[in-house]
Amino acid sequence: MRPTCSLPDTYCTCSKQVEYPSGSLSVTNSRISRSSSSSRHLWPETVTLVRPLLAISLLFILCLFAQAQPADRPETGTYIRDMHRDGYGLLVIYNNWTMDTVAVLTDKKVKPKLAVYLRAKDALEVSGIEDGEYGLYFTIGDGWNAGEGKFDEVYGYYRYNTPMAFETKDVGEEIEYTILELDLYKADATNFMPDQFQFPDIST
Repeated sequence: MRPTCSLPDTYCTCSKQVEYPSGSLSVTNSRISRSSSSSRHLWPETVTLVRPLLAISLLFILCLFAQAQPADRPETGTYIRDMHRDGYGLLVIYNNWTMDTVAVLTDKKVKPKLAVYLRAKDALEVSGIEDGEYGLYFTIGDGWNAGEGKFDEVYGYYRYNTPMAFETKDVGEEIEYTILELDLYKADATNFMPDQFQFPDIST
């Protein structure tokens, strides 16, 4: 069973009504065997003056189409920032929220190590996490701006209240490693940190 976590509404700046999420976290130890590794041009001359007009018209249509496209929304599992991942640790996040989110892992000094995009109602696995303790942060919103490292419309920044601890052990002929599963869902209560904090800078 995965423990619970939720987002506080006190630090959510919203321009429209949103459902405040919550979630749960579980820790699992898994073992693996030490031996396993993880054309011709056919236009008549009479239309040679028409082609540039067609090209301009097509360019104009494409520009209008581009302007009509929705804001940037990366696929689930798109790494905005990544770290060297040569460990055994596994982080699994189930996003049952109605909003897209970016999950950020940091070191103890709140320096971002990894940031990954997760669409609403989707899940992802982050593998190869090396041993240690990591902070876990989330931001939710609409229209991801990669250069700024934030959503164009931000609904909130949040921090999970317990460090994510990954550990690997030798157990005879096998290796035991940590799997953390985080379940995000809508709820009224929260176990995200309610205090003030600086969200990690993940701008490029």
